[in-house]
Amino acid sequence: RRGSVANVKPRKAQRKALEAAPGEEAPAESFSEPAKKSVRKARAARAVQRAAKEKPDFQPEDGPYSYNADPEDHCETDIRAYQHLRPLLLKIEFAIYGRNAGQLKLWDPYFCNGAVVQNLAKLGFPQVHNKNEDFYAVLKSGKLPPHDVLITSPPYSEDHIEKCMRYCASSGKPWCVLLPNWVHKKSYFQELLRETPSLVNAPPNYLGPVGRPYHYWFPSGSNRPNHVGSDGMTTPFHSSWHIHLTGRVGGMRLMRELEAERKSTNEWVMAKTVKGLKWCGRKVQERAVAAKAREAARAATQSAALRGGARATGGKAAATAAAAAAEAAAAELAALPGAKKRRARKGAGRKKNRTRRMLGDFGEDDD
Repeated sequence: RRGSVANVKPRKAQRKALEAAPGEEAPAESFSEPAKKSVRKARAARAVQRAAKEKPDFQPEDGPYSYNADPEDHCETDIRAYQHLRPLLLKIEFAIYGRNAGQLKLWDPYFCNGAVVQNLAKLGFPQVHNKNEDFYAVLKSGKLPPHDVLITSPPYSEDHIEKCMRYCASSGKPWCVLLPNWVHKKSYFQELLRETPSLVNAPPNYLGPVGRPYHYWFPSGSNRPNHVGSDGMTTPFHSSWHIHLTGRVGGMRLMRELEAERKSTNEWVMAKTVKGLKWCGRKVQERAVAAKAREAARAATQSAALRGGARATGGKAAATAAAAAAEAAAAELAALPGAKKRRARKGAGRKKNRTRRMLGDFGEDDD
């Protein structure tokens, strides 16, 4: 019965067991079987927590960190993000040195495990400074490494992003910073855009991926949060490159040249705002899907014609295949982000135009 001694006693014993020290065993003579299972489960959970706390923090290959690092900041940027930035870096190198021969000096001030050095070297940029040192101590000392461009993805914890952006805005150097897309809405970022002369004269441009977002990787052996899989890959936020170029390397002219080059690829897009970047990415996806559908329909028509047989039968097969390809393309378009809102806006616009045509002269009143 509820409230009887038979029911209260096991609960008290269970609570006593849960509060017992790790090495102690609580008396089990008054335990019911469900209570025993609950106690064992709670003890196992506490053991896992203790093991996680006792596990030593991740150490890079170069030895312990020379500064206090948040374990959840131990992430390396995927090489795909650098591949998208490569055409820009090549243009900067050519603008400074007159050729592309691996002379461009890059500085990534936030160290994880050195993967950025290997990734950029694979892409033709062997001169990368990314060492196990405290970025803020380096700034305080004034002994900055020689570099042409600052390229980094700052940690997300504490106020590292704000500190990084304030330094970049005042550095007078070109910079490419990979940031979450929500950073541009932050008050400090908007303040920098309004009050920093270099950014007022040459606002940053934005470069991001088409389709799947950039991934990040926890190094092997690092303490990973629960949401990170066994392979170490994570995508905490959609991110994009925030880029500022000085007049010395070509400024906006170089960005226009890069935009012309972008039209030959469907892997990344550029825009003057983050909102425009998202819009451009969706448009490229839609065009790619539409082209894919047209190609599928064309291939189906040719296949039906080559199969021979009765003319009517071949025509029917081609029509069926083309219809299937069109349906597949429509489904793929509908699955793109924001497709429902775009269909609603397009439908509203058509209805409005149809009404205006019915009224005559597109809404002009005739007296």
